[in-house]
Order: sequence, then C-alpha cells, then structure tokens
Amino acid sequence: MTRPATAPVTGHAVGATFTGHGSEYFRIWVVNVLLTLLTLGLYSAWAKVRKATYFRRNTWIDGHVFDYHGNPVAVLRGRLAAVVLLSAYTWAFQFSNAAGVLTVTVLCATGPWLFMRAQQFSLANTSFRGLRFGFRARAGEAYWTVLPVLVLWFVPMVDAAFMRGEAWIYWTPTVVTIFAWPWMHHRLKAYQRRNAMYGDRGFTFTPATLRFYAVYAKGLGFVVLGGALAVTSIGVAFAWWHGSRMLLVPSRTEAWIYGALAALAFYVVAWPYYAARLQHVVWSRTRLGEIHFRSEIKARPLLRIVLKNVGLTLLTGGVYWPWATMAMARYRIQCVHIESGVPLSALAASVAARPVTAAGEGATDAFGFDIGL
Repeated sequence: MTRPATAPVTGHAVGATFTGHGSEYFRIWVVNVLLTLLTLGLYSAWAKVRKATYFRRNTWIDGHVFDYHGNPVAVLRGRLAAVVLLSAYTWAFQFSNAAGVLTVTVLCATGPWLFMRAQQFSLANTSFRGLRFGFRARAGEAYWTVLPVLVLWFVPMVDAAFMRGEAWIYWTPTVVTIFAWPWMHHRLKAYQRRNAMYGDRGFTFTPATLRFYAVYAKGLGFVVLGGALAVTSIGVAFAWWHGSRMLLVPSRTEAWIYGALAALAFYVVAWPYYAARLQHVVWSRTRLGEIHFRSEIKARPLLRIVLKNVGLTLLTGGVYWPWATMAMARYRIQCVHIESGVPLSALAASVAARPVTAAGEGATDAFGFDIGL
C-alpha cells in the first residue's frame, strides 16, 4: 500500500484520495470469484471482508488511511440469514397467499432491527486515525423509521397476490409506492447519517426531502431516454437474433436477454444522473461537528466512466471489471471534500474513543448484512 502525497489544502479544506489500482484489485477479485464458486458461495463472506479491507486501506484523508476490521464469520451468518429471508420472500406466494402474507409479516417485524444491526456492523468495523466509527442503536427509532418504508415496499406485492380484477383501485398501492420512492430513499439516508458516530462525536443531517423529489423528477427524462434506448436495443436484438422475422412472443431465454438489455440501457443513461445528484445532496447536508462535507461529482464525467466501463467489460468478457470498479470508486471518493474552521488534525485530536457498551461491543460481532443504500 503506497501512501499518497497529502491532498492540497486550501485554508482548512482537504480532499479524499483513493490509491487502489486495477491490477492489484484484479488479483483479489479473481481469488474471490474462484473460491466463492468452489465453495458454493460460502467464501463470499471472506470475499466481502477482503474487498472492504482493500477499499478502506486505499482511502486517504489528510495523510491518514481508513481501516476495516470485519469478522468473516459474522458476515457469513448474515449472508445465510439473508439467503433464507430472500428465498422465503421470493417463493412464499408461489405456495399460498397465506404463506406469502406470513413471510411479509416476518420481514416487516424483523427488518428494522436487521437494518439497524447492519449499520452497526459496517460502521463499528471501520476506523480512521485509530478511532472506530459507530452507530447509535435504538430499536424504537429503527422501527419508527424503517417499518413504514417496508410496509410501502411490500404492499404492492401483497395487493398483486390478491388482485382479482383490472379495476384502477387494485393498482393504487403500486402507484402510491412509486410516488413514495424519493421519500423512502431520503428517510433511510437520513436515518443512516444522523445516527452515525466517529469516536464520541455524532454526525448530523439536514433534511432534504424536497431535493430528493426534485432529483427523481428531473431524472424521469433520463428514465424515458433509457426506456427509448432499451426499446431500440431490443428491436435490434430481435432483428439480429431472428433475421427478418420478428417473434411476437419471445422465449423465456430471450426474455431474459431483452430484460438484461433494458436494465443495461437504464443503467448507462439514467444511473449516472441519479448517483451524481443524490451524492451531492447527501454530502452537502452532512456534518460532523465543525466539519462540513462537499461533493463535486458531476453526471457527465460519471456517464463517461460508465460508458467506458460497460464497453470494456463487455468486450473483455468481464475481465475488465476490477479496473472498472477502481475507476468508479476513485472518481466518487475523490469528489468528496472536507472543510472545517480549524485544521483537521486539531479536530481529530479532540475526538475521544466512544465508550464501549454491551450493545456497541456486540455490534462488531453482529450479522454482517451487506446493505448499502
């Protein structure tokens, strides 16, 4: 690991630096993929820890590097629990509506607690300048924040299972959920930020619900463009696959191919805008005491990176993926800037380690769910 030159400081402002390289990460990625396949997915927990450690140890601020201390066994327990929950969620309604409703009820009952523990695990196992981050864990707030989001997310699925007609009223829950997406996204982001800790100092987050709605509303144009591109791509795929004859009802395999093309078109066209604008909004509303955060990420440069990454990844049959991951991480991390009224070194020196409680100590050994919103 090479220590970078300290980022240029103007007053008391400093930028984050990412020193990861595609060739280095390629070796980690290949081993992770091969061992995950050979162990039928069990090694994925160790793969996550190796990946997280590499990313943390290549992220620098003001000449100091982050570190990661996650326990792969805890991550594995979380992954196994997640597989059980995901399988139940995917197949329950195939057995019966009663089984489906029961599964959704269990997910709503346990989801807020699991989400809270996931934040604890991720932050409690991340450190900077020798001090651990943390997450203020209060079950009551977790249920107050996350449960409405889960209910809104699952209601359309339950409604579809019991739908018996085409009347507009049956589609009302789905429409309500779609319009609530910006609110749901903002609610979870605000919960994550305002409960995060660094040592004994807490982060704060200024509400930005209307800004989230504005970003989502403006992004609809890119969604429409992505949809048009997807339709065009599917049409070209039909013509190439079947020559001059067009199938009105594609096979299941073809449907997967066209669905993948549609998702790829949306990702290339719409995702850069959403990612750039939302990252800018979230960081500009986040503070840590006297420290302000600012993101200079732009949609157009991010779009160029996405186009290059997608093109080279497809051309190389996936081999370019580690370099694509490094390029994306480098741009997004190095767009973040930290500003304060006094030097960061002085602020860091005033931060003390957070008192260890039974809940806080247990967080480092809690389920390691990989939830990043």
